[in-house]
Amino acid sequence: MKKQATSKPLRYELRDEIEDIIKEVNIDRTEFHETAKNMYEKVQRNVYYAFCDYKKYPAVQVDTYMWTRFRKDLKSTDLIITRWDDWDDYIGKLDTLIPGKKNPMAFYYLVVDGGWVYEGTLTAIKKVLLEYPCSMADFYLFPKDYSWLITHCEDGASMCRVWKY
Repeated sequence: MKKQATSKPLRYELRDEIEDIIKEVNIDRTEFHETAKNMYEKVQRNVYYAFCDYKKYPAVQVDTYMWTRFRKDLKSTDLIITRWDDWDDYIGKLDTLIPGKKNPMAFYYLVVDGGWVYEGTLTAIKKVLLEYPCSMADFYLFPKDYSWLITHCEDGASMCRVWKY
């Protein structure tokens, strides 16, 4: 008897896409990897409570459109816009949004479509994002101290950094 083909939910297809990129681009897993499953909830809750209006939106939603739940008192950089045909330049501008002295060994969290949480160096994260379809929905990049957050909004074809106070 033949097995019926089963398709994975979109959420898992997106994770598989990143796994394929890691292999194809030969990214060292010590420099970029999926966050341990037992840490997912902690990272998601911490970033949500750091930047979102949890009184108005009490359900933690760390996925597409999280930026619509941001607190009104956050400060923001100017938007960096993409035309989609300039994806390489656009992703290259992530460096300009990271405040302070850049430590090439620093690890950041990256949350992508489906709520998948990764961690890695900025160099490795940019390699993944350069290969990831530019039509991807939102992504969020932030340091492990949750002091700021870079948000990419697919609908607005733009990104910016937000921070508290």
